[in-house]
Amino acid sequence: HVNSIDYDPSDDSIILSVRNQSVIVKIGRDKQVKWILAAPNGWRDGLKDKVLTPVGKDGRPLSCRIGKCEGGFDWTWTQHTGWKINEMSKGDIIYVSVFDNGDGRAFVQPDDPKEKYSRAVVYKIDQKKMTVEQVWEYGKERGFEWYSPITSVTEYQADKNSVFVYSATASLNMKQFKSVSPNPVINEFKWGSTEPSVEIVLKSTMGYRALPISLDKAFSR
Repeated sequence: HVNSIDYDPSDDSIILSVRNQSVIVKIGRDKQVKWILAAPNGWRDGLKDKVLTPVGKDGRPLSCRIGKCEGGFDWTWTQHTGWKINEMSKGDIIYVSVFDNGDGRAFVQPDDPKEKYSRAVVYKIDQKKMTVEQVWEYGKERGFEWYSPITSVTEYQADKNSVFVYSATASLNMKQFKSVSPNPVINEFKWGSTEPSVEIVLKSTMGYRALPISLDKAFSR
């Protein structure tokens, strides 16, 4: 299913997060695919040339095999909130923030759910060169306690130059979905930092998404 849609006025297109296919895709007004952010495996002719090539900081293409890439780069798997960061994007270079849920990572479902992890991640996409660079991530080091197989949010906050993250179903085992509640985690990071400035853990509850609300705007009427 599609769980987020973001409009890009710079070229009159939309960016979709398609969870079940583990795909972030950009589509123009003409209904033609501009690029695909996803593992390159299995795409048919006419689409496989739209898949972005992962590169390192030096611009060198990274080697990938069966959904896994070198250099610490990773695709998103069953992701949510594929949103363009307008304030940092310019011309053919755009930044996209995503919550990488990580279910079925690299086409594998581990027998032990505690082997799974989620990430908040930011990508830099060169739409002319058709490349993608992973510029920031968080969550892999937290392991299962931070792992959210469904829902969740990653969003850039322009007023604070920060990244807001909501791991909505942290530590949820899908086999226990009806009997055990997750422990959602709210984090905020200064831009570029891999240590959260804020962490709030909510015990034994669940919420699809959490988003910051400006009180000035909320009560301006």
